[in-house]
Amino acid sequence: ATIQYTITGMENGDEITYIRDYGREVATYHTTKTSMMGMTMVNKTVDISNPDWEYSFDLTNHTGTKNVNPEKYMIAEYNKLSETEKEKVTSNAEAMGVSVVEGFGGQVQKNVEKIHGYNCDRAEMMGTVTYSIHGTTIPLRMESNMMGINMKIEAISVDTGKVDDKYFLLPEGIEPMLDPQSDAIAQSLAKETISMLKDPEGAKKRQLEAQENGMGKQKQITPEQQNQAEQAMQMLQGLFGRQKQE
Repeated sequence: ATIQYTITGMENGDEITYIRDYGREVATYHTTKTSMMGMTMVNKTVDISNPDWEYSFDLTNHTGTKNVNPEKYMIAEYNKLSETEKEKVTSNAEAMGVSVVEGFGGQVQKNVEKIHGYNCDRAEMMGTVTYSIHGTTIPLRMESNMMGINMKIEAISVDTGKVDDKYFLLPEGIEPMLDPQSDAIAQSLAKETISMLKDPEGAKKRQLEAQENGMGKQKQITPEQQNQAEQAMQMLQGLFGRQKQE
């Protein structure tokens, strides 16, 4: 698919995401302008992911980073399990659903709105509301208001035609550098997530946490924890989504 977005708020511009091979490969081209204190800054970035690597390029500063696709670490941890443990991890993941967000004090509602013909799930966490195509991590609308900073990203078109190979080529003239810190975080997150899912009471504990949060006992989380929760969701959906396809 090719999804075109408009971006308004603190940043203004557009973004195009290209998806192929059932989500195994994704490329996002982001171009915005930010005005602050009478100055205008241009932000041009490219993010490309495939089953092996995730790349991030800043075309304005001509820099780039790369790290191993976190899903590989999730698969590696999963493959260390016994068959009984694998079954338990799978059943817990299915029971848990999207409550990774709920466990951090967020709220999730399924199939709440149709956008461009697609049923979308609504997830709200830490001042950000995201509408994603049901059962995927593909957003069609996102609104955030954090510390007085507002931003809205909204899909204006979804084209399911074939995507050209050129969009998945790395930008010329920029050598991506390995980011050891992101790599270490991904490995740690994979271990923690599989360990939590291996616990026979793992799904039940998450559901109880979600119920407590629903009663107003929400946890205060940092942006880093929110990002880690989203990464865990993506890795889980990637891991178990692949299994269902195969």
